[in-house]
Amino acid sequence: MKIAICYPPLPSQKGVPLLSQNRQFQWFKNPTYIYPVVPAQAATLLKNKGYDVVWLDGIAQEETPEEYLEVIKQEKPDLVLIETKTPVIKRHWKFINYLKAQNLKLKTILVGDHVTALPEESMQNCQVDYILTGGDYDFLLLNLANHLAKKTKLEPGIWYREKIKNQKSKIKNTGQFMLNHDLNDLPAIDRDLTKWQLYAYKNGNYKRTPGTYVMAGRDCWWRKDGGCKFCAWTTLYPQYRTRTVKNVLDEIGELIAKYQVQEIMDDTGTLPVGKWLRDFCHGMIKRGYHKKIYFSCNMRAGILSLKDYNLMAKAGFRFLLYGLESANEKTLEKINKGIPAGAIVKDCQMAKEANRRTAGHLQPHVTCMVGYPWETEEDAQKTIDLTRKLFTDGLIDSLQATIVIPYPGTALFKDCVKNGWLKTENWDRFDMKEPVMKIPYSDQEALSLTRDIYKSVLTPKAIFNKIKSIRSFGDFKFLLRGGLKFIGHLLDFSKQK
Repeated sequence: MKIAICYPPLPSQKGVPLLSQNRQFQWFKNPTYIYPVVPAQAATLLKNKGYDVVWLDGIAQEETPEEYLEVIKQEKPDLVLIETKTPVIKRHWKFINYLKAQNLKLKTILVGDHVTALPEESMQNCQVDYILTGGDYDFLLLNLANHLAKKTKLEPGIWYREKIKNQKSKIKNTGQFMLNHDLNDLPAIDRDLTKWQLYAYKNGNYKRTPGTYVMAGRDCWWRKDGGCKFCAWTTLYPQYRTRTVKNVLDEIGELIAKYQVQEIMDDTGTLPVGKWLRDFCHGMIKRGYHKKIYFSCNMRAGILSLKDYNLMAKAGFRFLLYGLESANEKTLEKINKGIPAGAIVKDCQMAKEANRRTAGHLQPHVTCMVGYPWETEEDAQKTIDLTRKLFTDGLIDSLQATIVIPYPGTALFKDCVKNGWLKTENWDRFDMKEPVMKIPYSDQEALSLTRDIYKSVLTPKAIFNKIKSIRSFGDFKFLLRGGLKFIGHLLDFSKQK
């Protein structure tokens, strides 16, 4: 049996779809290709179990739809798995129906947070054969392949069509998905099979290349009352699990020795903390990895001490991503962030102090959003004022700004339905190019505010800090790439006609 992991090309005037390994979907004018860890683990797991696997990312390979279809015809897969998200779900429905019309004798599978939240919708709107719900679709894909090849019983979380003689097929499912798989049972990812180099360079977060991604856990340990209300991956991973420190360190060692990777981003929703983090840092230092790579991660403010940051700086950590989201306490409470905005300031201060104490390279990055139904323009301006101060004081090195989107399956989407906040349920429009919730100002003003968050770096002192940080030609190239990304983001949120 041949199984294809597929990302079909999705040409659009909006830009390149940031689809793989992404919690919040965007179209980018300046393309970024992020290595999709769970699909890569799925491909490797299947190959190790004796299945023929092909990796067909038409987006990262920059193929046309015509070229991509020819590749599928040449490969002749039996199963085609597609990771999807809300803003492109209708495009994937059309693609699946088109494949079926070609009589290619293949079966199609959809995975992702949108189809986990609304599986029956896709079963009714296209000819997809299977939907694997939840975030462990690497394990479920193996189970499905074994079911088709060996009649293995299907695990919970799979939707399918049951053929009934002389009748239309009936949509059925095996029940609620379960996250009862041990992540340590997964084999080391076959980076060659999954064409890791496609994603090793065109990523603005890498200071050194080639870079790649790993995941120490799935997904975020902040799960009080369901976690952050806006996060799409709360749908996939309602509970948190981690790999052992040794398991992750062994993977890093292979990436250094076999692929000469220079930077690694751990994309767990929040990296494990406490003893796990301390053991990991000591392991990085003991094995000497801190001298060979930069290590980056998603982190949550309000949990680490200065001692933790000192240790992380010594262990080779660099890029630290914090979810600021808003400077307004009312907003942070409504989205169940669980920390005040001031916690970000304190953690960034500790990170910079750790650099001074250890000659480390910690570089805080914050994510921000506008377009909350309860926020006024003045509220949004407070977020801009805070990011400007963080840049001016030299406490952050970069940021990301977006328009908040209530993805199906999230608590925020449920709040929208309850309060009548949605302006549309046309999924094509859930792409951060416009607010889809009712807000007390215009859509154009929302775009302008998003651009203003990016432009908060444009103060004399912040620019001077950037220039002063240049110590090598590598620093200069990284700053230049950041400038190009900055221009791209301004274009991403340019005024719509």
